[in-house]
Amino acid sequence: MIVSPLDYRYGRDNAKEIFTEAYRVKSMLEVESASSIALAAHGKIPREASADIVRACRGNHVQLQRIKELEKETQHDIMALTRAISEQVSAGKPYVHFGLTSNDVNDTALSLQIKAFSRIMAEDLLLVMAELEELIRKYSGSVMLGRTHGQHASPITFGLKMAVFLGEFTRHAERFLDGMPRVLVGKMLGPVGTGATIGADALEVQEEFVSYLGLGSEINPSQVTGRDRLIEYLSVINNISVSTEKLSTEIRNLQRPEIGEVSEYFETEKQVGSSSMPSKMNPVTSENITSLSRLIRSFIIPQYEGSIMWHERDLTNSALERFTIPYSSILIDYVLAKLQDVLSRLAINEQRMKKNLNSSYLAMSESLVLMLVNHGIPRLEAHELVRRASVSTSERSELVAAIVKSASSHGVSEKDVETSLEASSFLGATANICKSTLEKSVMTRKRLSEYAGRKD
Repeated sequence: MIVSPLDYRYGRDNAKEIFTEAYRVKSMLEVESASSIALAAHGKIPREASADIVRACRGNHVQLQRIKELEKETQHDIMALTRAISEQVSAGKPYVHFGLTSNDVNDTALSLQIKAFSRIMAEDLLLVMAELEELIRKYSGSVMLGRTHGQHASPITFGLKMAVFLGEFTRHAERFLDGMPRVLVGKMLGPVGTGATIGADALEVQEEFVSYLGLGSEINPSQVTGRDRLIEYLSVINNISVSTEKLSTEIRNLQRPEIGEVSEYFETEKQVGSSSMPSKMNPVTSENITSLSRLIRSFIIPQYEGSIMWHERDLTNSALERFTIPYSSILIDYVLAKLQDVLSRLAINEQRMKKNLNSSYLAMSESLVLMLVNHGIPRLEAHELVRRASVSTSERSELVAAIVKSASSHGVSEKDVETSLEASSFLGATANICKSTLEKSVMTRKRLSEYAGRKD
């Protein structure tokens, strides 16, 4: 029986595979294997025992089906795992799971899963940032209306609008890269975090253990690694989901017919927008991104709650984390991939941008105030002059005449007013903002590329 929409509707296979039961077991076997190597290196168990355990764990000898059979008997997943390993070893049998507790295996295996997924997320961020960079380069000079409170405001460019989003994604990438070393840790210090079974050099053994796995070392655990690490991981994902929703909402708004400046790609040959209204071309992908982004952010609440446990540990975090981490990870990958696709095929209507801008002469009121100030009128007085002219006129020519009449004593001419209504001359540092945003993004994408293991 298939229940979760992840199984039949949402998510990409490469991300979902990392959070399958089979991949989790593979990661746990790798933890058991690495722990035996570290123990043998420090003389805690015989080397032949370690070699035997490694052979069983890495040689496809321990089968998922057998683990599940044993779990029905033991009612304990890690005990089932260790028994399944024990069935496949001889010299290693006395030392399977030596010095470990269940969450040494569970938490370290989860870190391995997140580590594998983090390469995918790095690639996702790379692609979205690259698309935004391309839009900025192409449209940094494409003048359009700015909008605040849903109302027309001073002019911007479409490139500048995209630069705002690229700045956010650049910071998300930096937070992601800076946070992963804190998130990706392992432990083998036993049921209360002392490493008593291993001995006084338990931290040294653990350090060697995590080095085999490419993880950091949790040096002050209880029975579990610090859940603040998982909260940080989900916080990064949540922050990204805010930007994915914000950007998709912007696209949806700009696609509204009364604005019509931007639109999603629509495959006119076969795609259907509505079962009842055949003319509809809805921004369905952006709406899908918005919906899933909201769901993603909900998963951090149970993660917060599950991070509060009794004493050195209880089970209140266990079940919920089987949802919070996989679902958030799989869905943020899916959303970022969808967003990249939308951006790569986004239709930009520069003519409509110009038309909307030209029809909204009142959007240049800030420019008019500046012109009046430059003619010697105090700013507050100039602001009131333009405000009164704006609310008492209904056409561009009326506005020009009203301002000239009120400010002619200060030498303000019709030409001065008309010049102030030219949007392209009132863009301030827009070009430099776009340029500096691009430069920062390129540097951050280089770090992401290295993290993702790209060769370019």
